[in-house]
Order: sequence, then structure tokens, then C-alpha cells
Amino acid sequence: MSDGSDTTRRVEVKGELDVANVPARLKRSADWFENGGETVIDLADVTRADSAGVALLLEWIRDAEREGATLNFINAPEQMRAIISFCGLDEVIALNDDGSRAA
Repeated sequence: MSDGSDTTRRVEVKGELDVANVPARLKRSADWFENGGETVIDLADVTRADSAGVALLLEWIRDAEREGATLNFINAPEQMRAIISFCGLDEVIALNDDGSRAA
């Protein structure tokens, strides 16, 4: 239930998160956390991710913390989960599942 002060922003990330496109994605996300509040980043439509994609998630966490925002990642693809686990970042990058995808 919302009282009108709900500042949750939902962002759907699509396509590849790799070394070739992460810098541009980071630039485009520069204002996502400026007003604090909560941001939910839905990764369900990420088709490919490498370590640069995981580094992007870390940058988003840093940016959100700097702006006093709350950040949640949902629906991360298995490839990204495997990299995060292999790198021992499970405690740093919290991944959640969202069974109720917005239409």
C-alpha cells in the first residue's frame, strides 16, 4: 500500500552486460539514484553477462550508497549468478527473485 511518498523506481535491463557496452550503460544510469528512495533493477532480460557486467552491479551499489538510495537486483540470469558466486561476491551483491514480473 502506498501513501503517495513511494519513491520506488523499477528499471529493466535488457541485452548484454559485457565489456563492450558496460561503460555506456553506466553513463546512462548516472541519475538513477539521485533522489534516494528505492531502485529495483530487473535483470530478467539480460541475455549475456561477463565480469564487466558484475562490475557494473558493484558500481550501481556504490552509486546508490553514495546517494543514500536502496538498491535491489531481481531476476539475475544464471550466468551472472555463477560469476558472482565464483568471485565470492554473494555477500556484497544481494540477488532476489521476483515471481511476479510486471507486465
